Amino acid sequence: MKEPVIVQKNIKGKVRLEDKYDYTVNLTIGLAEGGDFYLVIDFIDLTMEGLKIVAQLSKLQRRLSIKSEIIDKEQYNITHIVVTKFSSNSNLAMTWECLSDDPSLYDNIVIE
Repeated sequence: MKEPVIVQKNIKGKVRLEDKYDYTVNLTIGLAEGGDFYLVIDFIDLTMEGLKIVAQLSKLQRRLSIKSEIIDKEQYNITHIVVTKFSSNSNLAMTWECLSDDPSLYDNIVIE
């Protein structure tokens, strides 16, 4: 797999996950092989409760909804992500590596 092409790096902003969890992050956005967006989300200023929630979300085996002023401003077609890697340290911080996942791609799939 080729390295993603980074288009924006470490932009500080806010993200909303699953339409209810708001976090301050440093966001890196790039393009991955196959046309997906590649994101690195560095969660900063987490509380212990926030860290627990982010850790639980990172382990879910499904896509997560995401909203962000940065994504909206740049008009990136990113509404959902899949966490592919995550790590944390002892300083109440966590980093996710993600790929975008467009739910409309599944609208026309018929399983027989």
